[in-house]
Amino acid sequence: VNLDLTKHLTPLGYHFAPDPSSQQVCTIGGNVGNNSGGPHCLAYGVTNAHILAIEVVLADGEIVTLGGLDAEPSGYDLRGVFIGGEGMLGITTKVAVRITPNPSSVRTLLLSFDTPRDAAAAVSAVIAAGIVPAAMEVMDQGITIAVENYVNVGYPRDAGAVLLAEVDGLPDGVDIDAQRISDIGREHGATDVRQAASDEERMLLWKGRKTAFGAVAQIAPNYYLHDTVVPRSKLADTLEEVYRIADEHDLAVVNVFHAGDGNLHPLLLFNGQEPGIYDRVHAAGAKIVEASLAAGGVLS
Repeated sequence: VNLDLTKHLTPLGYHFAPDPSSQQVCTIGGNVGNNSGGPHCLAYGVTNAHILAIEVVLADGEIVTLGGLDAEPSGYDLRGVFIGGEGMLGITTKVAVRITPNPSSVRTLLLSFDTPRDAAAAVSAVIAAGIVPAAMEVMDQGITIAVENYVNVGYPRDAGAVLLAEVDGLPDGVDIDAQRISDIGREHGATDVRQAASDEERMLLWKGRKTAFGAVAQIAPNYYLHDTVVPRSKLADTLEEVYRIADEHDLAVVNVFHAGDGNLHPLLLFNGQEPGIYDRVHAAGAKIVEASLAAGGVLS
């Protein structure tokens, strides 16, 4: 399991950088199959950047090794072709992962905004300023309230959206970047900026973000999750279109997303016992995908 690997490595001074929201249950083999991302892949890259070699059983039963432990294996990158193939090219039996040294210093900020548009604008401004945080995650008010009910760590229930931003590296550098993100956030309408005071508080803030999908059960018994990527410059407009589509189909929607790289995760909320509900849900889902593509985005 992904998180088990990092728990094992942390006392040794290392971790496995890809950290999907399903980190507590997803496996390394599954990460390879899906080329999984995660909040901290903004700075560190998705699974493909952290796999050195894979032992694979091909369709005819032949066992092959793709990639290698050398820094620059020669020949075609068949390892890269296989990662993200969702099992279509063979079965993964062993994986050699690249482990990442733990940063010497980490700062985690929680910024509150009146609207998701303000939060999205702040994210674009941070990247435009040349800062590449380890992670930048946004949650709208609906999902923030559900998360706070679950983890009780101090997420603001009255904010229209929150931005969870993290920078890591050398102490002086992270202090500078944390201050710059705080300043940029306020310039773009942040009503409050808070910094995690301890590792424990930081871990609770991330627990809230990474259990967001489960917390949705407090709002509705079922959800339909989408996963698309749009250019950061189109993030705010696409979000507003997602809310409009949900209203048009008489559905509730909450948004939680990897804002730094424009990766959207709209969750359409519903009760599966309601007659005809799946037709509305699927129709709205199709419209969300179309809106993402129209904005210059792709399916992730």
